[in-house]
Amino acid sequence: MSAPDVPETTLAAARQLLARRVGFRISPSVVGRLSRSVADEAAAHQLEMEAYEHRLATDPVLLQGLVDRVTVQETSFFRDPGQLEAFRTHVLPTLSPKVRIWSAGCSNGQEPYTLAMLLAESGVVDWEIIATDLSTPALERTRRAQYSDKEVAGVAPALRARYLQRVGPRWEVAGALRERVTVERHNLTDPPPFEPGQRRVVFCRNVLIYFEADAIVSTIERLARWLRRPSWLFLGYSESLRQLTDEFVLARVGKSFAYCLPAQQAPVPAAPPRTGAPPPASPRPLRPSRPLARRPAPAASPADPAAALLAAGEDAMNAGDIPAAVIAFRKYAYLEPEQPFAHLHLGLALEAAGDAPAARRAFAVARAAIERGDKAQMQAGLDGYSVDELARLLDAKLAGP
Repeated sequence: MSAPDVPETTLAAARQLLARRVGFRISPSVVGRLSRSVADEAAAHQLEMEAYEHRLATDPVLLQGLVDRVTVQETSFFRDPGQLEAFRTHVLPTLSPKVRIWSAGCSNGQEPYTLAMLLAESGVVDWEIIATDLSTPALERTRRAQYSDKEVAGVAPALRARYLQRVGPRWEVAGALRERVTVERHNLTDPPPFEPGQRRVVFCRNVLIYFEADAIVSTIERLARWLRRPSWLFLGYSESLRQLTDEFVLARVGKSFAYCLPAQQAPVPAAPPRTGAPPPASPRPLRPSRPLARRPAPAASPADPAAALLAAGEDAMNAGDIPAAVIAFRKYAYLEPEQPFAHLHLGLALEAAGDAPAARRAFAVARAAIERGDKAQMQAGLDGYSVDELARLLDAKLAGP
């Protein structure tokens, strides 16, 4: 709902400008925050709504202030350990010095500093990370590199001892890591902040879910021209390039998934090495019409039929057997009617099967389950992701055509 003091014309102008300049898609769950942000920004600059609307398109300070208020920074150290382990054991050994990584949409800095710890632990000597975001507060926090006890809870004690130090009530990332991380403002709808051919690994997790489809396509196609092949793109578990571009190939990497920009347009998987060295990160292409799975499910015990159905559904998705996946996830949702992830998985499988109305119904059931459920209990099972992120993903699905 719009705030009463924000005219619909002003709100519409703000939405159109954010979509055009930043690529943002304002989903129904964000409209209220956008309205409050517009009202707060106009008040902060002592502008009447008409004057604010008139100046917003031409004043970069006003636009940046609106972006800072609308964006929400949610992240954590060592988020999605499966992806990080896949990068550490399968991708990193294939990279030759100088290892350069881009953390795009770095939020408050936990992701680039997590990657910095992994690189420091790996023994690789020559490496650097560029961390970018559009939010001014997020960039300031990344540069300060100071975090609360709660924020560093995901850092193993040994790594905390080596790479974090106490500064009053907070923890600060060691200078040896901070000096390897360059922090810059960057809009993903602009060219990448480095020379073409310089980087082979990009982490851009839980950013594209806020973008318009055409902004995603232009961003990914630009990346395909900019990166040095072969290269790797790590997205969030809920993000998929399905039906948007075939430049990147969805591939299994260890026990996780990533998108590969192959060395050639038609990649041929390399034979596995006969030595004990880590295998090269050759892609195992998956069907491009399948959505990205959240992650392989843990082994299920005979006493846990719901977990067994989840595992069966994800195995079917990974094998490209969409009808079998729909059946398994339907049974999973029947057994766990109040579990939003059950209905999300079913919706994604139905979407892959081309049944858009049924997929939309499943997403709506998942969204309703969040509203009436115990969010603290849900959070415990999300492996570091937030209930709010899941809600925004579902809102984006429901807002689509």
